Amino acid sequence: MPRLADRRARIELLRAAEAAFTERGLAAARVEDITERAGVSKGAFYLHFQSKDDCFKQIVETFIARLAGCVEPPPIVFESERASINEYLKRVLAHDIEVLEFCWQNRALLKMMLAGGGGAPYAYLIDEFAQRIGRQVEGRVRYAMDVGLYRRDLEPSVIAALISGAFDRLVRMLIDAPSRPDIAGWCAQVLQLFTHGLLAPEVRAVADPSVTEASPRSARQAAGAAPAASATGERAVASSARAGGERRRSRAKAT
Repeated sequence: MPRLADRRARIELLRAAEAAFTERGLAAARVEDITERAGVSKGAFYLHFQSKDDCFKQIVETFIARLAGCVEPPPIVFESERASINEYLKRVLAHDIEVLEFCWQNRALLKMMLAGGGGAPYAYLIDEFAQRIGRQVEGRVRYAMDVGLYRRDLEPSVIAALISGAFDRLVRMLIDAPSRPDIAGWCAQVLQLFTHGLLAPEVRAVADPSVTEASPRSARQAAGAAPAASATGERAVASSARAGGERRRSRAKAT
């Protein structure tokens, strides 16, 4: 009579295998390392998995499912007319931070997955996940264009490719970092870059107070303000630029 697979033993084997793979690497880890950690025999291992690669593939499948749940975007706040642009941007920032935090916590496994190469038996899972993320981002871009948040002259598929590619490189930088970086700061920079390049002018005027503050001065200059006043304005702008540069340098030293 064939032995029946024990679900609890399978869970313990997967936990032990993930620990062994992250410590030793996929090539160096042995089945014996896994079974010793799990406290089961080699026969129990082969009752659940065809090979070491099959075991790792199942770990990858489980991880990608968890990552997909983490990456799933939050509810779109613009479904409510009372939702503000700043509320939307705050939720996007919090979501991006959550995703990168998840990647940091699982960086050893992620690093192995991304270094697996095209010949690995699980490589297609990673490719499928990347394609799904690309479609997801494109859907968000199209929605933002429909509600007037993003400019309407954009090509959603191109923008989605840029955003997805940027985060792919960011995750690779993250998992290679020798120590925990400023994840919140990274996400804030990405959001600043993409939104201020994508937002429609009327929305940008709400999100960036400097736009609305500059408008009256621009109107006065266009109406022919006195040269002295213009010179005063130029000095104020230069002073503001110097102050901004000092603040950026201070922040750079602090980080």
